[in-house]
Amino acid sequence: MFVILLGGYLYVNDFSFDNTSFSGYLLNTLFFFLLSLVGIITLVLAVVSIKRRSAHKGIMTIRQYYEYKEYKTD
Repeated sequence: MFVILLGGYLYVNDFSFDNTSFSGYLLNTLFFFLLSLVGIITLVLAVVSIKRRSAHKGIMTIRQYYEYKEYKTD
């Protein structure tokens, strides 16, 4: 990802390696990299959270209820 950001920046801005532009480039790249990383981590955590919280968790089907009731009465 860092290489893609580097290549895109160099291509779009006709980059030269003087101190001012390189410093600005590093700050911009690190900022976008950190934002991307936070976004990816947030997305992964959201997907994991949604998978853990199932809509049917703790709910029995009718068949499961009658099997449970039958087992309980024996």
